[in-house]
Amino acid sequence: MKFIKELLNKLFMANLQKRLVLGFLIATCLTGAVATFVGIRVIDKNTVNEVQGRVQQDINTAKLIYNYSIEKLACRIRYIALQFPLHETIASGTLHVGEEFKKLLHEGTQISCTPKDSYYMNIDMLSLVDAGGTVLYRAFNPEVSGDNILRDPVVRKCLEEETLQSSTELMPIRLIERENPELSPRIEMAIVKTPQSIEVKESHLSEGMVLKVAYPIVDGEKNLLGALVGGILLNRNYAIVDKVKATVSLNEKYKGRDMGFATIFQGGIRIATNVMTKDYKRAIGTIVSREVYEKVIEQGRDWTGRAFVVNNWYISSYTPIYDINKNIIGMLYTGILEAKYRDMKLLTIWIFLGVTGLGMVIAFVISFSLGHSIIKKIRILKQATEVIASGNLDHQLPRDKFSEFDILDEAFNNMVKSLKDRDNRLQEAFQQLTRTERLVSLGQMAAGVAHEINNPLGGILLYSSLLLEEFPEDNPTGRENVEKIIYQTNRCKEIVQNLLDFARTPSSEMLPFQINNVILTSLNLVKDQSMFLGIEINTQLADDLPDIKGDRSRLEQVFLNLFINATDAMEGRGRLTITTKLLNRLSDRTEEEVQTETEAERICLLASTKTVKITISDTGKGIDKAYLPHVFEPFFTTKEPGQGTGLGLPIAYGVIQRHNGFIDVESEPGKGTTFNIFLPVDTEMDRDADREKKEGSSIV
Repeated sequence: MKFIKELLNKLFMANLQKRLVLGFLIATCLTGAVATFVGIRVIDKNTVNEVQGRVQQDINTAKLIYNYSIEKLACRIRYIALQFPLHETIASGTLHVGEEFKKLLHEGTQISCTPKDSYYMNIDMLSLVDAGGTVLYRAFNPEVSGDNILRDPVVRKCLEEETLQSSTELMPIRLIERENPELSPRIEMAIVKTPQSIEVKESHLSEGMVLKVAYPIVDGEKNLLGALVGGILLNRNYAIVDKVKATVSLNEKYKGRDMGFATIFQGGIRIATNVMTKDYKRAIGTIVSREVYEKVIEQGRDWTGRAFVVNNWYISSYTPIYDINKNIIGMLYTGILEAKYRDMKLLTIWIFLGVTGLGMVIAFVISFSLGHSIIKKIRILKQATEVIASGNLDHQLPRDKFSEFDILDEAFNNMVKSLKDRDNRLQEAFQQLTRTERLVSLGQMAAGVAHEINNPLGGILLYSSLLLEEFPEDNPTGRENVEKIIYQTNRCKEIVQNLLDFARTPSSEMLPFQINNVILTSLNLVKDQSMFLGIEINTQLADDLPDIKGDRSRLEQVFLNLFINATDAMEGRGRLTITTKLLNRLSDRTEEEVQTETEAERICLLASTKTVKITISDTGKGIDKAYLPHVFEPFFTTKEPGQGTGLGLPIAYGVIQRHNGFIDVESEPGKGTTFNIFLPVDTEMDRDADREKKEGSSIV
């Protein structure tokens, strides 16, 4: 633990280039290790799944071949029964007649229904019995007859149901020898035990496994006369297992050893197999492992997996064999030698490790060179930042076209240009603020002068009115001149009052007022100026709007700014449209009105049940879509240098926001610009108005 801690301390204390190289190396090693581990697991899993899938297909093929062997035996027994008039032999009941067919029966045991088969099994047992199960004749032991074999389940079921019956059965050795004395050497076996094998029952050593078929014999009137019973002893009969091996593995070999194997088990003992022992003999008499025996024989389930068979590891599959009464009497086995797939897996793993190792070396070389180039570029950037910090905003990095750092160079140069541009704009803004302070001082002076002028104007208006009253009615010219003096005096007084209102310091006190009055007041301040001479002003102000609570002078400043901006955009010719309307979430709105609501209207109605919407539209040149997201950012302007500071709209945004309102802009180049302002209604005043309406209606 201490060593690791010291190593980490040294790593963090190393210079940047070493840390980059070590970081790349550690990341590459970890990635390679994880990729190798995952790759090995995936290869192992895929290999095992592939082999197990193949073994399962092999066991299905083995079952088909095994069942086909039973069907072929049934075909041969049926052929013998139909080919020779056995019903006459049984009907005569004379041994002499039976002797006549002795030769024919022996010949029948050699007949195959499919002579072109690649494998062939001779019939080992063939008996003719009457309807009571008494043996009339044994083809392979003609001296013994007259005993009853009705205890045989296949014979009994055939005589009871009068149909062909076939199955795999266990027969005691004494009965097998009675059927064919020459079969005794094939039944004897020496049991070979291993530590993992099961304990062999005594019954397994005194029985043999037989493929048995019984075919009923009837006369012309369909009366049952007896049956022809045939069988093939599977003990040391290698035709089926060799056929399975040739079919599923095509006799494939790996390093001189066979790849595929098949076995027939009687219980847990191998009685027919092509699995070889170390001395190259068939492993007859060897015993299956306890795990397989419990799963297949005792539980009746298939088993597939990796198993040690006799002297090698195999990917194996076992399936149970049933007798006619559905009792498990043995197993059918197929297996594939694991050595080939194990070697393939190891070879793949070594190749994977080699590729991973080579990739790690290449990654280290690349990371080292990249680390060196990154450090070099960082040093260049550090020097450039020091130059810029000293105040030289004209410094530019040379474009490195031979690496990917040209993007960084371009971004850095753009940043420097932006800083320089922002510095210039700040300087202009500072100058503009200086001019604004002068204008403020001038406004204060104008307010004082306006106060002084207001009193003489009041006197002029008073004496002009008195003079008008004293003028005789018969002097219309004089009266008209005095009326002009009164009109112009009132106009001067109104201008002075507007000047006082505009120069007055904005108050932070939030008072209720009519927004239409604020709009008209702001419009009257500028509509007579020369810049508005070619502008058509269209006002559509809604009646009976509820009061807005806010700072009147601040909102006037907002509207003045928007009016002047609209005029600048129209360049002295166009139409300025000003509309107001009430948005009411509680009112009965039509479905069309709900569907035509904008997203901004919905959001504002969520914050306040009643909102006044003010729309200011012009027919000017519009704003490019790329600039729309930035119009409310400080110092952003689309005007020519020296024509604006980019502070008007940000100030307007801040004022509306302080009124709990919202402002947005819609514009398309060449189609004008529209500003939408949403201001919440004074809820207290609105509730008082609703209360007065309710009280008035109740009195009525």
